[in-house]
Amino acid sequence: NVNDDVEDVAKVMSKYDLEAIPVVDDKQTLLGRITIDDIVDVLKVEADKDYQLAAGITQEVEADDSVWELTRARLPWLVLGLFGGLGSVFIMKGYEEIMETVPSLFFYTPLIAAMAGNVGVQSSAIIVQGLANDNVKGSLLSRLMKEVGLALINGLALALLVIFFGYLIGQPSTESIAIAVSMMSVIIVAALVGTFVPIILDKRGIDPAIATGPFITTSNDILGIYLFFVLSGLIIGF
Repeated sequence: NVNDDVEDVAKVMSKYDLEAIPVVDDKQTLLGRITIDDIVDVLKVEADKDYQLAAGITQEVEADDSVWELTRARLPWLVLGLFGGLGSVFIMKGYEEIMETVPSLFFYTPLIAAMAGNVGVQSSAIIVQGLANDNVKGSLLSRLMKEVGLALINGLALALLVIFFGYLIGQPSTESIAIAVSMMSVIIVAALVGTFVPIILDKRGIDPAIATGPFITTSNDILGIYLFFVLSGLIIGF
């Protein structure tokens, strides 16, 4: 139909390997056709848009656009990142006493933030790709459980590496275990957030590609640092 979305048309042509598809109006009158060449152009435009959204660029821009246009496209998500970073600072300020007693927790903070952000982006990227290709099967719960299992395996492997690193530098075993367990928990939560958010956005008619960039990274950084200090404090005894 002439009113169908071009992305839906592209999915149909891709699914059935069509080289052309007729275009009709509401009265089923033939108006023309869409060829595979047209769809290639559409897919390129959509891919460019999704790539920019994932990078935190809120509107379509080109490299040769004016400074003002580029600034308007980039600044909103940078402001979000700024407030996210300030939120992390606020959280760390609340655990200043713990960091004074166990300074090693402070040194591992960048690691926790990086793990939370990276895991969230990986999870969201897979889900967004699946939504784009219409191959996300099963219920939301089954997807979340699958991500929990994957995060447990990855988290355990990385936690063991952290414990081994702590052993090499002579770090007290209690601190190493606290950091490792906290990081493992952060990885699980970050994977769940990275899976849950794109699916919910898609159900609400919002482009899930938004969730693969600064939004997921910033939210997981804040949540990860908070969990890190809470769990580390509980394990060490604060």
